[in-house]
Amino acid sequence: MLQKQPWHKLSQLLGARGVKADWTGFPENLLKPTNELAETFPCAGRCGGYMDVIKHNDGQHIGVCASGCDKRSLQMKDLIIHYPDTTAIFSGLGQAFGISATSHAIIDGIPACWQIGDYNPSASYRFPVATLFDAQASRIERAIGQLAARYKNPFFFLLPSASAVTQSVQDVALRNGCKVFAYEDLIEFTNNSIHVRGMAANMLAEISAGWIKHIDGAPGETRYPTPAGAKWEDFVLEFTADEMITVSCKGQGHKQFSAEDLQMRDKRTKKPKKAWTFLQAMAAANGNMSVSDIDKVKKTKQEVSANLQRVFQIPDDDPIEWSGEDTAYKAKFIVRGGEKLTLSNARKRTA
Repeated sequence: MLQKQPWHKLSQLLGARGVKADWTGFPENLLKPTNELAETFPCAGRCGGYMDVIKHNDGQHIGVCASGCDKRSLQMKDLIIHYPDTTAIFSGLGQAFGISATSHAIIDGIPACWQIGDYNPSASYRFPVATLFDAQASRIERAIGQLAARYKNPFFFLLPSASAVTQSVQDVALRNGCKVFAYEDLIEFTNNSIHVRGMAANMLAEISAGWIKHIDGAPGETRYPTPAGAKWEDFVLEFTADEMITVSCKGQGHKQFSAEDLQMRDKRTKKPKKAWTFLQAMAAANGNMSVSDIDKVKKTKQEVSANLQRVFQIPDDDPIEWSGEDTAYKAKFIVRGGEKLTLSNARKRTA
């Protein structure tokens, strides 16, 4: 039997603070005590409201209900205010996005709102992940608008309660480039701990892929799904045919690229550009290509680097370096020519 999820409690209590009686149904190991004592306490009588807590001179605490319910003696331990262990909860949510959420930050100007981190599905794309402890639609919608103005990019917005993800909230999110999830879409509390739901990774990857496609804009522009944190040294490029290379990086699998995919084909003549033959020559030289006159190939090399940086989404690092000592261009990535490419025919093409 599926365990009922407790996350809605986070938005039911004002400020996500209350005595343990307020937190009924919420895991005790996800609560932290404060040094404060409550001035009100849930009434156990017929009214269903709250009692005022009166402290007597003898140190006793008495709950007095304004609705006329019976007075009640209260223990000091029952009056201790508790708040949720946000580090544990946000770390669980962060695992769904593949991020460390131990250093989550409060967002200024939006009450009970935190940024958990950034979802980084590939090298050049980071999508903020924010959460709000609230259940009122008007405040949720206002927060989404404020965050959209700050981020200016698509972002994920997480709410503790599924009932808070109303149609109006989803409409506002759509207009602001945001995707809203309830906690229970991503995590569950079972066996006394937080676990990521199995479908979370695929769900998030599908959404971010759509955002990336929209950001990239022009159809036909190819991008490699470079994993976060990848460097040029992690790439392997191999010519498997005269006009085809196969690329792999850190377990991402193999993906084929043509000269056209790398924007190295002349649109008028339909023939590969000098940039493509330069890359072939690099492959034939196993990534260490001697150059007798750098001025003749410098512009072509710059075009190759720019195209690789765009396709593989590592814009701040040149993939091909010049070594004055060796008078050679050296690739930071592994590049091979395959069986059908030789140094001699590659050099003829760059001439």
